[in-house]
Amino acid sequence: MKYLIPLLIAVSILFCPAYAVAQQASISPDERAEATEAFIRGISHFENEEYSEALELLSFAQMRLAEEPGVNYALADLYLATGDLTNAAYYAGIAANKAPENKWYHLKLAEIHKKAGREEATIEAYNAALEQHPNDLSILSQLAYTYVQFGELLKSNEIYDKILKRFGSDFDIHLRKFRNYNALDMREEALAELQKLRKLEPGNLTTLRTISQYYLDLGEEEMALEILHEARERNARDPQTLLLLAEIYAKNSDWNKLSNVFVTMLEDPLIYPSQKLELVRFMYVQSQQNPGDIELADKMAEVLLSFSENEPEYGPAQLLAAEFFLQQNEDEKALEKLKLTNELMPHQAEPWRQRVQVLFSMERYDEVIELSDEAAENAPDDAFIQFFTGASYMLNGENEHALKWLEDASLSPANRNFRSVIHGTKGDVLHDLEKWEDAKSAYETALRLDSNNHTAMNNYAYFMSLRNENIDYALELSELAVSYEPSNAAYLDTLGWVYFKKGDYEKAQRYIQKSVDTGDASAEVYEHLGDVYEALEDFENAVKWWNKALEEDSERDYLNDRIESVLP
Repeated sequence: MKYLIPLLIAVSILFCPAYAVAQQASISPDERAEATEAFIRGISHFENEEYSEALELLSFAQMRLAEEPGVNYALADLYLATGDLTNAAYYAGIAANKAPENKWYHLKLAEIHKKAGREEATIEAYNAALEQHPNDLSILSQLAYTYVQFGELLKSNEIYDKILKRFGSDFDIHLRKFRNYNALDMREEALAELQKLRKLEPGNLTTLRTISQYYLDLGEEEMALEILHEARERNARDPQTLLLLAEIYAKNSDWNKLSNVFVTMLEDPLIYPSQKLELVRFMYVQSQQNPGDIELADKMAEVLLSFSENEPEYGPAQLLAAEFFLQQNEDEKALEKLKLTNELMPHQAEPWRQRVQVLFSMERYDEVIELSDEAAENAPDDAFIQFFTGASYMLNGENEHALKWLEDASLSPANRNFRSVIHGTKGDVLHDLEKWEDAKSAYETALRLDSNNHTAMNNYAYFMSLRNENIDYALELSELAVSYEPSNAAYLDTLGWVYFKKGDYEKAQRYIQKSVDTGDASAEVYEHLGDVYEALEDFENAVKWWNKALEEDSERDYLNDRIESVLP
């Protein structure tokens, strides 16, 4: 069987119109038989991409059957496949001259010339084919397309006109003519073709959308709108039509019309929620690109509320509304939508993260803690949820619980910078738990993960200064922290306090006073400034600032004894 199949393939190729070999009387029957056998075997090797063997056999066949167009065509095909365009054109030309009625020979010659970049020769080959087959649609189409490739767009349209005259109106041909005219910036002619396209398929939504887009490209916005309104009349629920209308309204900042399009669509129960989401996202992007446009923000709020209310069971609608309200700093509304999102899509981690983070930013630490177990169950091993829960416990003074959550967060996947924040916060908790050696290790890890974590630098430096430990390193870290945020009251106080511990009271006074001048100083900063003035033996100012600290924090009643001790 394996010997029969190649033979059958070769015989079928031999009788193909392109490869057919005619009788030639100038050679003996034996020579013809030998040449024909070589031809068949050569074609078989060619089909198997065995080009060296094919060339040897087909060249032998051509020597015996030089007048046969099929053999010359085969050699042309072979040379084309191997990239020898000169020989390919030579043998294709012989084939076309020997059998001018065979269009395949002319088309092969045109293909070779085109590949070689010979424009005139390519056109001549197509015209030679058309002389024999003037009404052949495939030849006409190839010639028109070739004119386009060679940049002869008007000549291409002349051929398309011939096709239309012979075969009648055709949408694709008019579209090709339009593209040529459009490329040539022949506005009137391009518009005329668009009108023909519109008449050919008046009820086709895809056609109407396409034509409207072309009108937009030509700057004919009114015509584009007219066609889109027609498309909308045919199908008021077509999302692509609505999206094109939305793009025009957005371009003109006509937010009222844009909003009306969306609200009408969002209230339609027969449009899929996923289709509505695509359109609403478009408007959402517009609001992000125009953050200062109050009218757009108001319309966006209307659209999102309509979307979320008309699709109460569709989680992405609630999530998108939440994202918008967060962008507008409307945290309460965002929390409401995030809560709905959690109920509808409980296993999606991002809404849980957002909800926990918003509550934390609003200092509602008890609510973060209350939510933490449910959030962690639905979004396990999430470093953000674990961190904000741990930080909430820390700020509530529950350091043992805080440490547990922060330990978990430090083991969960997160980028280096966020892991640095986790370890730095863990260091704060460990310090408060009087586990100083562990705290130092946490701070060092934080700084190794992110050498720019200035919060960890400041806190580490401050706690070292409280212990009179490694003061020079504390000074180095504190100065670096202040270089990142020169107006940070806590950082300035730390630097001043480190200088205080080093006995440099003038620098201590300078930096702690800068901390006070920021307007963000705490009672501890006021106490530190009082301590500095005491060291400078300026007891009047020492008493002034200690009293200020007492006013801010009445629990610092131990300062009363210090005040009495320096009063005359």
